[in-house]
Amino acid sequence: MKQLTDSDYEQIIQRRDPRYDGRFYCGVKTTMIYCRPVCPARPKFKNIIIFKSPSAAEKAGYRACLRCRPDLAPGCKSVAPGTEIIGNALRFIEEQAGDAQSVKSLAQTLGLSDRHLRRLFDEHLGASPIEIMQTQKLHLAKQFILETDKAMGEIAFATGFNSIRRFNEAFKASYRMSPSAFRSRRSLQAQQEDLLRLSILVRSPYDFPSILAFLKRHVAYGIEKVGSHYYERYIPIKESYATIRVSINKKQDALQVSLKGLELSQVSRVLVKVKRLFDVDHNPAHLPDSLPSIYAGQRVPGSYDPFEVAVSIIISQLISTQQASQKLAVLIQRFGAELNGKEIYRFPTPAELMHAEIEEIGITKSKAGAIRTISAMVHANDLHFSYSTDLTKTSKTLLSVKGIGPWTTEMMLMRCFNDADAFPKNDLIIKRAMERNLVKESEWQTNRSYMTHYIWNAFAQALSKTKKP
Repeated sequence: MKQLTDSDYEQIIQRRDPRYDGRFYCGVKTTMIYCRPVCPARPKFKNIIIFKSPSAAEKAGYRACLRCRPDLAPGCKSVAPGTEIIGNALRFIEEQAGDAQSVKSLAQTLGLSDRHLRRLFDEHLGASPIEIMQTQKLHLAKQFILETDKAMGEIAFATGFNSIRRFNEAFKASYRMSPSAFRSRRSLQAQQEDLLRLSILVRSPYDFPSILAFLKRHVAYGIEKVGSHYYERYIPIKESYATIRVSINKKQDALQVSLKGLELSQVSRVLVKVKRLFDVDHNPAHLPDSLPSIYAGQRVPGSYDPFEVAVSIIISQLISTQQASQKLAVLIQRFGAELNGKEIYRFPTPAELMHAEIEEIGITKSKAGAIRTISAMVHANDLHFSYSTDLTKTSKTLLSVKGIGPWTTEMMLMRCFNDADAFPKNDLIIKRAMERNLVKESEWQTNRSYMTHYIWNAFAQALSKTKKP
């Protein structure tokens, strides 16, 4: 993204340009409120100050707008060239939500010095790594305060604060009121004791039905359930399980997440996984103008459990989706663990699969060997399923595994590592679409994962019926 001038900012805000949502924030000096550039509010530009992040705005004493909700807004999946490290850092911070985090550990993960990391954060975000971490914890705490009836002490520890006193001090410093006073501003709907309902904002348009259709074709037996209007997943809790159900609230442009049987301390990690699975951080405005409007809301489904999806992708090589689902079901029943005897399963762990006779489920030795190798790599921490990973190195690592080729690698990068430009060009439907010039690859630079799903959604039915030239 080019260096923007005041004139550029003014025009972007005036037209509420969705392409810049998540790239900067607007503080209104007369109200001390900060907004997204797409906010319906229309303050005079002379009264606006530009911030590079919510943390920078809140550090300056601004409060989040209650109309556009910049504190709960989706992130920014696509980053400007040259800022990939910042994008990786923000994703890693989000993945570790609710845990104790330090600048030193973050810098080590990214392969940087503490000093260089602080300099990059100040340059691109206008805030330090610690301030970004603190803001994220406070935003999560605000959501828990407003959308649950949990006690303040439980919220404090669930969001990564070491003490209630420290939580109260941080909250008052940022919002100029106590957590209890903040909760009193909103009426709270009564909730069941073991049921939490939370919202995850998405950018419109958002094609929830197409995501459900994809997930239904690739459902993991005994672990997931997909209905006409919802996605459900069962999370192992000791010998029992908790339940996640995700539906859509179109009026609020939000996913509705119902969580049953989870401790509040577990919720932050679950929300991050749900966001990844449903591609919440994608901005539809970054796709080509030539994309038919009917497909403008498409997303690239990710993974709740990347290891589970990676295994399913290996199984699906060179067979139909239906056959792959059947083989995956057999693997889950054979090597997983049934919970409470209700045909609800825990997916087998890497330790359980790394030495398993996976050929028993009726797949080739090559596939079984690849699954064992991947399992061993994950178990030994030689392969990390993180959205903040180095995609180039990860691609080379995957391709080095016997039984994993370019198609499998690109599919894993797409679903397990959030690579917006992953492109399984050897896929039969993709090859036929490209041969017939149904899409222009040049228009989809850095977004070929979305081009892939567009081809599957728009042309798969027709192209699967034609013979290969």
